[in-house]
Amino acid sequence: MYEFDWSVVQEYAPYVASGVPLTLFIALSAIAGGIVLGMPLGVLLVRSWRPLQWLIRVYVEVFRNIPVLVQVVWLYYALPIVSGQTIDGVTAGIVAIGLNASAYLADITRGGIIGMASGQSEAARSLGMSARQTMTKVILPQAWRRLIAPFAGMFVVIVKNTALVSYIGVLDILHRGNVVQTHTFRPLEAYTLVAIFYFLVVSAVVFAMRGVERRWSPAIE
Repeated sequence: MYEFDWSVVQEYAPYVASGVPLTLFIALSAIAGGIVLGMPLGVLLVRSWRPLQWLIRVYVEVFRNIPVLVQVVWLYYALPIVSGQTIDGVTAGIVAIGLNASAYLADITRGGIIGMASGQSEAARSLGMSARQTMTKVILPQAWRRLIAPFAGMFVVIVKNTALVSYIGVLDILHRGNVVQTHTFRPLEAYTLVAIFYFLVVSAVVFAMRGVERRWSPAIE
């Protein structure tokens, strides 16, 4: 019977833990990129020229329907062949995960805007507001509060997706766990360490997002 060796966990915990800052950096960078790109695209999906809406929809469907791992690997290995420019693993991971996140966040934003009562738009227009003023001063401030919960769920998914960068050699939590397993031939202990640190990181993100949700909950109601 397999006997769990706690000495492996104790010895290699600092090594695996040293991958946490890089994991958080990739996650936060991808989240920032996803928001910066995804929210404007979501607005344009509702209010823009019809052919532009069609192009954005194609973008959203492409990045939503291709597995994130495939996007990460393609960007790291195939893009240099196409463009002739090399790209490091961290950048490839941030860009690929960020682009994938932007597609989901665009659709979430679109749903939040559509979910707002159409009467509010009509009331704003009756007060002399332009379509742009109505969107920026009436619709988006209210829609944003409704989007906090689905955005929080998406952020957790993004953090977990960072594990995929281990496949392109980035020394994140999972890759360091793979190194431990290779050196010790103790896969159960190595991946238990990985699971523990991902649990701690994701729990911290969930805790932070719940705080944001509580902060805005009175406005939502």
